Amino acid sequence: MNTAEEILRSKTFRNEIIEIRRHLHQNPDLSGCEQPTARFLSEKLEKAGIPFEIILGGTGIVAEIKGAQEGSQGPVVALRADMDALPIDEKTGLPFASLEPGRMHACGHDAHTAILFGTARILAEMRDRLKGTVKFFFQPAEESIGGAQRMIAAGCLEEPHVDCVLGLHVAPDMETGTVGIRYGKMYAASDMIDITVHGKGAHGAHPDQGIDAILTSAAILNGIQSVISRNVAPTDPAVCSIGTIQGGNVRNQIADRVTMSGIIRTLDPAQRIAVRGRIRQVVEGTAQMMGAEAEFHVTESYGPLVNDDRVTALVEKNALRLLGNGHVIREEVPVLGCEDFSYFAAECPACFFHLGCRSPKVAPQAQAGLHNCCFTIDEECLFTGIRLQAENVLALLNCPLSA
Repeated sequence: MNTAEEILRSKTFRNEIIEIRRHLHQNPDLSGCEQPTARFLSEKLEKAGIPFEIILGGTGIVAEIKGAQEGSQGPVVALRADMDALPIDEKTGLPFASLEPGRMHACGHDAHTAILFGTARILAEMRDRLKGTVKFFFQPAEESIGGAQRMIAAGCLEEPHVDCVLGLHVAPDMETGTVGIRYGKMYAASDMIDITVHGKGAHGAHPDQGIDAILTSAAILNGIQSVISRNVAPTDPAVCSIGTIQGGNVRNQIADRVTMSGIIRTLDPAQRIAVRGRIRQVVEGTAQMMGAEAEFHVTESYGPLVNDDRVTALVEKNALRLLGNGHVIREEVPVLGCEDFSYFAAECPACFFHLGCRSPKVAPQAQAGLHNCCFTIDEECLFTGIRLQAENVLALLNCPLSA
């Protein structure tokens, strides 16, 4: 029986994982269109002898390995990777750059998927050491409508019931061989807002005869920013960004209508509700004060991602043992971006961590960030991720959280 370290040192295994990552990178699928990626992975899983089910219209996969160790049903641990790419034209110049114009794995989901498959391959060869069951979630649509919630609704956390779940994200601001760990609140909740201001049109020479929707919108924009600076404690991170605004038809007319859209990001559930309510008051009250009317609509997106302390402590302990003290970073500040792994973390104890992917051979300023057309990774990070996730699973199966 091979150990994880022996498998990881195998040139055949390393080549296979790199080839999978590069194939995914060359053939990116956008959110909701991951069927080709799912078919490709299905072939790999079948060849590896790992049972799986294709779900969500062929865009997602749930694979499963049952431990063969005698005498115990054991806990159930799940690992998740997102598979979708972004609508970005790649400009990396890599020999395996995207073959699809306007599509690119600019967020590292190709790496996440390769790591998850590699972890499954290792654990499949170590069935005799597993004291429970491992599930593998190949998830679609993280970048758009979200896939985690739909996978949960499809029953991925049941039969058998999942006791804890792990996930990771590559981090180009950290060197390969380094991981970032955060306890508690890690990513923000996201709420999409749409605002429509209704005024009254008039000739630009006679502004007194109209109700200026543009001027009203300017006052609303200023008022929204005051919510963050004056109604939220300075110690509680929150942000509201208005990203679009359209209004008016010609330069010499008082505009009768303006539309705006943006996103509110908060970390605390109670604060999330309070900020939404206060922004609504500002929008509607400011419009009324200026003689206009305003519509305010909120569309809830991902919830806050909150790591479980017990699972996070286990991941940190494993990372310290495998990588060494100088390579495990305690992240003190949460990220105000959002991540739909939050749905898994809301259902069962979870840990989501950052995986360094920046090559020490490349100057930090030369490596592009996430969602950039020049983003790439140091492929050695794949094996750091596989090694750590395999050890995390073994530790969780041997020392269940209820123990």
